[in-house]
Amino acid sequence: MKPIKEVLKSPLITKITGIGDDGAMFEFKYKARKYEVIASNGGGWDHVSIVPVNQKRIPTWEVMCVLKDMCFNEDEVVMELHPAKKDYINVHNECLHLWKPQEKTIPTPPKLFV
Repeated sequence: MKPIKEVLKSPLITKITGIGDDGAMFEFKYKARKYEVIASNGGGWDHVSIVPVNQKRIPTWEVMCVLKDMCFNEDEVVMELHPAKKDYINVHNECLHLWKPQEKTIPTPPKLFV
């Protein structure tokens, strides 16, 4: 994950709502839509969550790619996760997450499969 100070330099960010020891909360605007984001790097994980503001829809793939580019370096692999049903917690129906373990490499399929 990029350093939080670098992430917060994005011209898409319209408001920084909080900065902590391991991350930040901010709003960004993309194609006339606003999103609330939490980016953090504590507990051995890089994590970014995104929720649309005043929209009853999940972020699109395009928005997730913009967010990934904003928060992670070009060569980093990150993932969206679907946890086991027993571990599933849904606080906000339109919230999506990007995850990257800090101590392990995420396995990826052969390029031909992607």
